[in-house]
Amino acid sequence: MCAAAQTAPAPLDAGHSYASLWMGRQTEVSEMVNVGVAQVGGALALRTQTPPAFSLEFTLVPGGAGAGLLTPEGTLRSGVIVPIMRYTAMTFRSASARIRHDGRIEFTGALEVIHVTREEISPAWNSANNTPSYTDPQTTRTSRTVTFVLAAPRAESLARYLSTHRELVFSASIDHGAFPELPGMVLDSDWPMVAEDEHCEPVKPWVNVLDFSGWDCTGKAISTTPSYQPAQTTGRDYSGLRRYNAPMDGPVTILLHVTLVPPPAAAAPPVPHAP
Repeated sequence: MCAAAQTAPAPLDAGHSYASLWMGRQTEVSEMVNVGVAQVGGALALRTQTPPAFSLEFTLVPGGAGAGLLTPEGTLRSGVIVPIMRYTAMTFRSASARIRHDGRIEFTGALEVIHVTREEISPAWNSANNTPSYTDPQTTRTSRTVTFVLAAPRAESLARYLSTHRELVFSASIDHGAFPELPGMVLDSDWPMVAEDEHCEPVKPWVNVLDFSGWDCTGKAISTTPSYQPAQTTGRDYSGLRRYNAPMDGPVTILLHVTLVPPPAAAAPPVPHAP
């Protein structure tokens, strides 16, 4: 088999891939808290023992309406704003990869974080119109170098594992000092529930975000562990940064639970015709 075929990136199954976001420190006096779950799409190349040929690309978006930010290829749609009051999306593309001394594979590259917010404008006290209005969305982008590590298997067992499994877990623990904007962006966001095989339709037809009244979604739910708050996509009760019973000065840990799309089945050889 040629090297190009061995290292062609395999797409991630966005319907069965997700990320969990954790904050705080795991110590005797505090605990880490799962502050959100997001949907993930992208591609991964792990078909060779040559580390420079490894690659990891992914896009992390909110669940529910946020799934509309993903293209079928798992990249971020350009110029699209979804009807969630405050949300965060992330993109990662590895620039290098290596096998560590402990046999684990790590991928280093740029993690770009896109934070979108809009504010509700309170109507005048004597207004007969009770429909809320909102400011234009404000978008903030920032990027830092981050390293994701394949939790298992180790490099020497990779080929054997991939012959029978399609699920992998990657992790990155990002210190506040290395990415000071990240904790605030994660907390100042709504993280709607993510569901495998998710299918969402608006409760009623809508033209713009001012008409939006929610989604009716089906699928296998993946909620935060434990769930400290109900899922929320819009509403008047948003109160700013989330408050959790855990110290928020610790790192942000991103766990990627990805499922690879199975390779296409090989075509059966033609049946020879009888002479």
